[in-house]
Amino acid sequence: MSDMKGLSGLLLTLGLVLLPTVAAQAQSTNGTATLTGKIQPAFTISAMSNGVLSTAMGSFGTLAIGQHTLNAPAPVSFRIRSNASYKLLVQVGALVGMTDGAAISDGSTAAGLKTGDFGFGITSPVDASGTSVVGGGSSPTRTDAIASGFDVHNGWPVPTGLLPTFAKTLHDIFGRDVQIVSGPRISASGSNSSNDNSLTITVGIATLPQYLSAGSFSGTLTLTIASSGS
Repeated sequence: MSDMKGLSGLLLTLGLVLLPTVAAQAQSTNGTATLTGKIQPAFTISAMSNGVLSTAMGSFGTLAIGQHTLNAPAPVSFRIRSNASYKLLVQVGALVGMTDGAAISDGSTAAGLKTGDFGFGITSPVDASGTSVVGGGSSPTRTDAIASGFDVHNGWPVPTGLLPTFAKTLHDIFGRDVQIVSGPRISASGSNSSNDNSLTITVGIATLPQYLSAGSFSGTLTLTIASSGS
C-alpha cells in the first residue's frame, strides 16, 4: 500500500513538473505570415480620356471631287500602356461600299472604291513626354520604332499623277494584324487612370476624291497591343 502511495506521489510530482513545460512551448513573442501574388504582363489601349477607345476613324462626310487634292479628315489619337516590351498591331475589316484591293490606276472599266484608295499611317511622332513613361519626359531617351512605310508625320504625299503614291494603304492592313509600332516597356508605374504613364499614338487616313462608283462606304479599324515576344 505504501508502494502505491509512493507511485501516486511520483506521478503527481511528474505531472506538476511537465505542465509548465507544455505551457511554455505553446507561447511565443513573434510569428510569421506569408503573402503571395503575381503581376502579369499588362498591355492596354485607351482613349485620351482613359476610357474605351471607340470613335470615328476617318469621317470623310460627303467627298466632293475637286482639283486633284487629298481629303484627310482629323486623325485619331489614343494612349497605350505596358509593363513590358510591346508591339502595336492594326487591321481593317467590316467593309461596306468598297472592296479590298489595290487602287485602279487606269482603264475604261467603271471603277469602284478599293481599300487601296485610302492612305493610312501614323501622322504625328510618338509622344513619350509623360513623366512616368520609361525613358520619357520632356527630353525622351526611349526609341519606339514605327514600321517602314507607316510614318507620315511629315505629311501625305502630294498627288502628281493619276493617283497619290501612298506608302501604305488600307489594302496593306486588310484582314490581318499588321505591326505598325514597337518598343520597350512603356509605363514606369501608375494605373489606367494616370495621365503621365502612356505613349500617345496618332493615326490618320487620306484619299483622293475621284469619279468612282457612287455610294456610301465604311470600314472598321481594330488596334491591338501585345507583347513584342508574342
